[in-house]
Amino acid sequence: MLTGVVTTVVKTSAADLFAQKVVEGRDEVDWRRHSMFVMFGFGYLGCWQYYLYNNLFVRWCAPITRAVGHMGSAPVKVFIDQCIHHPLLYFPCFYSLKGMVEGRPLEESFADYKEHLWDNCKALWLIWVPAQMVNFTVVPLHLRIPFVAGVSFAWTVVISVMRGAMDKTPPNKEEAAAPSMVSQAAAAAASAASGVARTSPISLQPLLNTATASSADSGSLEDSSAGGPVGLQQLVAGNEQADSASATMLLR
Repeated sequence: MLTGVVTTVVKTSAADLFAQKVVEGRDEVDWRRHSMFVMFGFGYLGCWQYYLYNNLFVRWCAPITRAVGHMGSAPVKVFIDQCIHHPLLYFPCFYSLKGMVEGRPLEESFADYKEHLWDNCKALWLIWVPAQMVNFTVVPLHLRIPFVAGVSFAWTVVISVMRGAMDKTPPNKEEAAAPSMVSQAAAAAASAASGVARTSPISLQPLLNTATASSADSGSLEDSSAGGPVGLQQLVAGNEQADSASATMLLR
């Protein structure tokens, strides 16, 4: 039993990590979901199923086994396991534990169980009907749980992916580009503001000097206006150089 429990815990942990990182391609492991699978592997798959397969099934089907052998009792065990045990006990326990870990009410967990029961049963029977026929026919009692654990690795990957968070949709191109565009716009604005602040004392001084000199020499509004374009050209040229330097820095 110890070997069975250790095997199922390690197997269930490895299967869910494989499902999350390889099959689903997650960047980070959902540890809450992972802990649910580990607890399920310990309590249900390890302890309970060991007692079910190696004790109860043997006693229930002992008369059939004595009469027709393991080949005759194996279909009965598979029917009990796949049509009674799993739909009526395995899946309700699985969804109840899953809801408890996620903090969901029991009613919602059972509604989820009923909604996915048929899909789960189809996936279950596809793998476990032939596997359990082999298990109950030719596998010795002391190797049945390790055999189940080996097959269950594939099954746990299947059900982990089916019940995992597969509804994550990547953002479209516009949404993905928006943060980058906002960052570039903010950087451009900051660079432009910085460039204007650096060049303003240099560019405004020739403008003021030219206007003052023109007004003193001519004493007329036309003469002071005539000196303006010289200072404005220097201001514009300085700002253009600053904008060019800022654009170069932004591209770098």
